Amino acid sequence: MLEKSEQVYAQLGKNLSITSNAVTAAEIVLDTAQELIGWEACYLILYDPEQGTRPRPLLTIDTIDGKRVVQHDAAPEKPSKNMLKAIRESGYLSLYEEPFEVSPSLSFGNRAHRTLSQLFVPVRSGDRTIGVLSIQSYKVKAYSENSLEVLKTLSNHCAGALERIWAQEALAQMVERLKVLYQATHAISASLDLEQLYDSIHTTVEKVMPCDDFVIDGYDENTNEIIPIYAVEYPRKRIFTEKYFADHGMAGKVVHTHMPVLLNNVADMDGSGIDFELYGSAPTDPTQSILAVPMLLHGKIVGMISAQSYKENAYTREDQYLLELLAAHAAIAIENARLFTKAQQLADMDSLTEVLGRRKFYELAEAEFERAKRSKKPLTIIMLDVDEFKKFNDRFGHKVGDNVLKLVAKQCKSSLRDEDIFGRLGGEEFAAALPDTDLNQAMIAANRLRKIVEETDLSEIKDGMIDMTTGKSSTKNALRVTVSVGVAACDETCNKIDTVIDRADQAMYLVKHAGRNQISIWNNNGAEQ
Repeated sequence: MLEKSEQVYAQLGKNLSITSNAVTAAEIVLDTAQELIGWEACYLILYDPEQGTRPRPLLTIDTIDGKRVVQHDAAPEKPSKNMLKAIRESGYLSLYEEPFEVSPSLSFGNRAHRTLSQLFVPVRSGDRTIGVLSIQSYKVKAYSENSLEVLKTLSNHCAGALERIWAQEALAQMVERLKVLYQATHAISASLDLEQLYDSIHTTVEKVMPCDDFVIDGYDENTNEIIPIYAVEYPRKRIFTEKYFADHGMAGKVVHTHMPVLLNNVADMDGSGIDFELYGSAPTDPTQSILAVPMLLHGKIVGMISAQSYKENAYTREDQYLLELLAAHAAIAIENARLFTKAQQLADMDSLTEVLGRRKFYELAEAEFERAKRSKKPLTIIMLDVDEFKKFNDRFGHKVGDNVLKLVAKQCKSSLRDEDIFGRLGGEEFAAALPDTDLNQAMIAANRLRKIVEETDLSEIKDGMIDMTTGKSSTKNALRVTVSVGVAACDETCNKIDTVIDRADQAMYLVKHAGRNQISIWNNNGAEQ
């Protein structure tokens, strides 16, 4: 007939074999400890020193006023000294003669009444530590070395089942996280708006791992610079930083080694040798854990993605794996979105002069027109036409004509404000929309444009220029560029931007017929100089 202890262990194995729930398994183990040894307080906490993550409590029980109180969330942010000692010494016994003080962060249950007899043993499956089991009593010398050996035996009997259950739970959690990642990659791949794309990547990271701060950095291989792309600090506050040389900083480390960085406490950060590039509004950096992975595109390093937590031991190798998967998709999606954005920009720009094309100018001018009508703010349009441009082409060739248009566009664009809208409408005709600018201010701007074109240095164009009518080199004074300018303001009689542009155009053509290189203003009586 089996001894009682053998019967208990046999039943323990049977009960653990039919459960896949870690908390239920903990209840079975602690009930067995109660039957074999007895306790008034106890805990079973999962912790793997190799992973270095935060301890995970399965079950914590205390006896308060004769009643058992169960806690499922009582665990320190990091392993307690008792846990580490149990792992280091393969279990130990603590006996006290009277109550003693314990930090609330390292205790559980009735903190006003301390246990006087304590047993701590590691839970090991083979060479791997997966947790710590402790039973405790409020009685003096309730346990002995023999009690410790019994608890070690119990730990050995339950270790394999606990490891299996933990692995099953970890796999199930990983599957769920991969599902989130899989679903997110479809949205990420479909996004062609860069800001929306960055936000989608950030949101995905928040769903699958701790993320107080988040960073996406690009890398310019030609200049060896880290280019900030997207950075957010808690609580989801967008911040903007300057580019820096990749000879330091976490991003510099990642892009040059092509390797991830996983640091789970400040001591590891200080010992990493990384000269971190600090950012954000906090007076001191609250980061306790960092995970950063490279972004690779066709085997080439293009940047880095980093999640950061204000808690220690926030990240695992599983988190690193997930972030690496996401970074691979992100690199492709960001490149696609950039190419799309670049194509859009090229479509919006005039290919010759590199200012806005007709369609984009009208689109932006129309938006400003609607804003001006709503806010009752002034809006003016300036039309410019290069004088006698056909003669340039006929006399000096289209190459010279093209260079003249480029120079006129460059000079005009540089003399306008950033908020002004400037574009080429076609041929030698240009237009500017001036938000929050009345007619008098627009006249000053128009005259400035006229003068800057007239005074433009054309020496680069003149060098080697041939007069096609004579076949001889042209003299330096042969080429002189001027523009005719028309100005019109938006008023209550304008129901669309086309009306304002048409009026400025009429004013400009009045100048054409009146001698060129002048300015004309349109009023409700028509155009006048």
